[in-house]
Amino acid sequence: MVRCSEPADVNTLIATLGLSDTSASNVARAVQDLSEGTTDVRRAAAACAISRTVFGNRTGSMVDTYIDSTATNYFNRIDVNWSDSCWLNASCIISPSTVDDVASALRIINSTGSKFATRSGGHNPNPGFGSTDSSGVLIDMVNINTLQISPDRRTISIGPGNRWENVYHGLNGSGVFATGGRVPPVGVGGLMLGGGMPFFSSLYGLASDAVQDYEIILANSSLVHANAQENSELWWALKGGGPNFGIVTKYTVDAIPSGNVWFEQRLYNSSQTPELLPAVVGYQAAAENDPNSNLVFTATSAGTVVGFIYAQPIVRPPVFSMFYDIPFESTTSNSTIGTPAELADSYANVIPIESTRFVTCSTVLEPDLKTYQQSYSQYVDIAAQVAASFNGAMTWVIQPLQSRAAEIGYQRGGNALGLSNVSQSWFTASVQWKSDSNTQAAFAAVQATCGAVKKASVTNGVSLPNLFQNDANYAQNVLASYGPANLARLKATSLKYDPQRVFQKLQNSGFLVSRA
Repeated sequence: MVRCSEPADVNTLIATLGLSDTSASNVARAVQDLSEGTTDVRRAAAACAISRTVFGNRTGSMVDTYIDSTATNYFNRIDVNWSDSCWLNASCIISPSTVDDVASALRIINSTGSKFATRSGGHNPNPGFGSTDSSGVLIDMVNINTLQISPDRRTISIGPGNRWENVYHGLNGSGVFATGGRVPPVGVGGLMLGGGMPFFSSLYGLASDAVQDYEIILANSSLVHANAQENSELWWALKGGGPNFGIVTKYTVDAIPSGNVWFEQRLYNSSQTPELLPAVVGYQAAAENDPNSNLVFTATSAGTVVGFIYAQPIVRPPVFSMFYDIPFESTTSNSTIGTPAELADSYANVIPIESTRFVTCSTVLEPDLKTYQQSYSQYVDIAAQVAASFNGAMTWVIQPLQSRAAEIGYQRGGNALGLSNVSQSWFTASVQWKSDSNTQAAFAAVQATCGAVKKASVTNGVSLPNLFQNDANYAQNVLASYGPANLARLKATSLKYDPQRVFQKLQNSGFLVSRA
């Protein structure tokens, strides 16, 4: 890793940044005192001083390219992250507008040895994932928000600064859509790098399986493309391999012909949840023969929401028939034939608006009624303790993924997740709470909930090894769950494209191959 301890190094940095004499003098002053013993806070301050010189007078499409604590909107930008626990006060925020800006930011990071984090939408609730404190620089991708349909209407180019709500509404009425996140405010970049659970996985695979090409800036600031023909190993690794290889500046994905779909959400009294669990298992069996269907099952102490989703304009198709006769309290989204954008809007209230802290977890298993029943019973007790102890709220969520979704991934060149070709449940739980003093208790509760599911699934012979990166917490070894062979490929790919290990040593946090 290059650090500007020698005059020649400073001159190289100045030359690559294309600075004037006055600006060059500012850069030289910022790096002249850096040495091996320099603290992370001072390195970040030096990186920010250089960034202020390079980007300070620039305005991006959404926010200024350079922001620090002296800016009036600094804390507004810090507080973009979904979970309060990720509201960390970065030394400064760089919001690139072009690929050259991203390359320059990485040159500055490399030269100063500053810690950094990269943020797309900031939905990941793990502290330090898409956030950093004063020991690092936050690279906020919000200004790189292109959304463009190709002239032949076969692909869509999407910048990582978009949220999925921007994508769905931007494409609404165009005749095509992109397969992506089910919760509209989620950012494009983080979801894609984690694999991404879309609405119609049995038709199109995971969100990352639809990526034809990645435009990515590597640690050495070079721009490359990764696709089936060029840098194919990197293309594979980026499909679920996380933030280990560079900063993606554009995702070119399949443009899928858009038609109307059907959806409905029903709210059931929490006392009925045990009756719903056999219906979930029945649905998962039926869905193996109906790839148009998907189901969202979210249990809380206040009630259980079941979302029915169908990729054709057919009201209440028979694949969900096992639910239709179970009494429900109300509909949180009425039976609707609408566009994919309207479907996404119906899930906009999944993320609470109020300021709060979150922690999540992941475990994966084959559908099994006994496992659902045993672990749900334990969840009810845990959720009651959480509510009584610190007024926290929990969710218990079954996310069905049919065998066809895994098959599509392999047909599309493979992805890093190493999924089994079986019907499965991507289970997740969450805790939502207010006070930092309850963080340890909240984390223990979510770990106990996923632990109960894992233990029951092992006992009942239905456990699967994978963890879903987009739902996992920082204590879970996601990349190792992909299997030894896939982890070895990810490590080799990381070393090939980042031989100085910048994204392992300087990146603030994340599911990194060096920690797997």
